[in-house]
Amino acid sequence: MEDMHSILEVIASSDSDGVLATVIQVDGSAYKKEGAAMFLDKEGSAAGLISAGCLEEDLIARVEQGMISESEVIIYDMSGYDDLSWGEGSGCNGVIHVLAERVDADYREHLLELRDNLKSGIGVTLVKVVPSGLGNQPAEYVYMTETNQRFGTWQGRLPAGITELIRGAQYNKNGKYYLPELSKEVYVHHYEPRPRLIVFGAGKDAIPLVSLMSTVGFSVTVSDWRAGLCEAKYFPAADRLIIGFPSAKLVEQEIRISSGDYVILLTHNFKKDRELLSILMNKQLKYLGVLGSGSRTKRLFESESLSVPDFIRTPVGLSISAEGPEEIAVSIAAELIKCSKQRLEKEVESSNVR
Repeated sequence: MEDMHSILEVIASSDSDGVLATVIQVDGSAYKKEGAAMFLDKEGSAAGLISAGCLEEDLIARVEQGMISESEVIIYDMSGYDDLSWGEGSGCNGVIHVLAERVDADYREHLLELRDNLKSGIGVTLVKVVPSGLGNQPAEYVYMTETNQRFGTWQGRLPAGITELIRGAQYNKNGKYYLPELSKEVYVHHYEPRPRLIVFGAGKDAIPLVSLMSTVGFSVTVSDWRAGLCEAKYFPAADRLIIGFPSAKLVEQEIRISSGDYVILLTHNFKKDRELLSILMNKQLKYLGVLGSGSRTKRLFESESLSVPDFIRTPVGLSISAEGPEEIAVSIAAELIKCSKQRLEKEVESSNVR
């Protein structure tokens, strides 16, 4: 998932300045692609990753030695195999361009505005001029939200080329583009809010699932009618805990489920699962999974002779012969990640057709 989500939380929890490093171009193969990012504060703490570890060490050394002044592009050639090359033992075979920038008070304010939008479920597109040479001034940039709110350092009217890049950014690969009207390269990145997973049921098998899904980048909500189970001490990684019996009011007004959500039923209660399914069936969710066998899920529709709708995943999770809560959590997490990637690919393909 998006590195920036965890980075923004680190920046929000500290008033320390630092350096933000972003992979803006990869030629050949690399451990991480365009958009990978990491933040290094003055104390040497780091959040995010831009490689398997080799580039991070160099960046930390540059920051500690004060070698990054304002904004610059650092190029790492990982394609060689001699003793002096970055490629020695790295397992990569590409050239990686990293934009390193000082995060001062003004830049920090804009990054926190980006965070606020993403936490509100609003996607944001960044367009930033790529600096050339060393010791450059901070790169000029603009953030544009899906609600057409603009913030950043860009002054005046946006060039037509940038407006066009913003319009199609959610479908295009993050990376660099050359704009003839500016005679400059710009880096474009579309930030999506963290995908939301709603888990109905706060039993013991939900605990490792919630922890794992939060780790891989999902915003997780847990809902259960049993207050003694739905507690923060069991689900410290959950973003929301909602106590209540399955009802249309709970789903639509308190949880506010939308078509972009992923939902899993883990209640282990036949009646509650049936009530929830009757409410969720027409929500056009990105994912709807039901724990249990296929025959049990059929009975939830009051007929074992009728087939379960294709959009309902049951048994939930990839088939890996999982046993126990932890292994089942891994199988579910793998299916959710696969589902999210496939949907993104389909959206890109659809945009190309248009």
